[in-house]
Amino acid sequence: MIEEGTVVYYLDEDLVHSGRVTDVTPVSGGFTFSIDSYGACEGPYVIASGQIGKTVFFTEKEAKDKLGL
Repeated sequence: MIEEGTVVYYLDEDLVHSGRVTDVTPVSGGFTFSIDSYGACEGPYVIASGQIGKTVFFTEKEAKDKLGL
């Protein structure tokens, strides 16, 4: 499981952004979490752990590689 405060990189509209993990919650088959800078205009956004490696990454390089940058 990921720790709160971990910096992650995420894809949004073909751009790479970064933020800190918050609100980690265990759920059946994994966990959910939020990113402090994700969806700031729309309120909290809950992300499933299955998105790690797809839209959320531990390094900026991984995120850029996913976009082909």
